[in-house]
Amino acid sequence: MKYTIYEDPLTHRFAFLPLPKRFADGDKLPAVDTDRWFGSREEAIAALPELLNREECEPSVTADGAAWTDDGHSG
Repeated sequence: MKYTIYEDPLTHRFAFLPLPKRFADGDKLPAVDTDRWFGSREEAIAALPELLNREECEPSVTADGAAWTDDGHSG
């Protein structure tokens, strides 16, 4: 999954924003839905390893919302 670091124009806080699979430069950004905000761009960059570790640990999800199990099947 691709992410961008988003800066809220009102609060000037930063967040990781997941991008759609076929996102291209110039496309409209999706609505911001994040569980964590950072006070500066530097704080967000410092947290990148945490984001990558979290993504590695999260199960993949199918189009119908079912998570893949360890044996490779959705359930």
